[in-house]
Amino acid sequence: MASIQCEKKDVELSLEEKASLDELTKQAEHSLNSQELLAGALKNQTTGPLSIIASKIFAGQVVRNFPNPLCNLDGFAMSGTFVKGVVKAAVVYSAKNKAGVECGWLLAFSDTTNSAGGRVYVECGHKGKFSNINWAQVEHKLEKSGAIAKAYDIETGTSLYAGICGPTGKSAVGAGFLV
Repeated sequence: MASIQCEKKDVELSLEEKASLDELTKQAEHSLNSQELLAGALKNQTTGPLSIIASKIFAGQVVRNFPNPLCNLDGFAMSGTFVKGVVKAAVVYSAKNKAGVECGWLLAFSDTTNSAGGRVYVECGHKGKFSNINWAQVEHKLEKSGAIAKAYDIETGTSLYAGICGPTGKSAVGAGFLV
């Protein structure tokens, strides 16, 4: 498989975030196998392990589960639905920030074999923000998003950046979770 080149121009990323995202998407790309439509590489840059508190598979099948806990760097993979070749999912991780406050990070992504291409959407903040997730609203925001996303919550000091790239229907997702 030829190396995937990502154009990250929709959202302002720092040079460090862009370099990290490029490396994460390369790692995800190299882990893709023939039955997978999408692979992801997740990097935990917080003070401790992240635990899954919620997830939603809108379309597609899980080939390799989201890592739980996410300690350093780990990955996941999905295959598309048989007829439409669609993958759409979201995962919410939780951990404490440096002040000991419970926080949450939401990563949502989608890809399809048609021309719509890949999309990512992210949110972060207090864990309570994610206690009663409106998945239809997350899906709507995801459909309006682009190929990269970045969120920062000033109150908790949490941030999350993510990108998706690759030819339609064979994508790599990279995401960095920070506090």
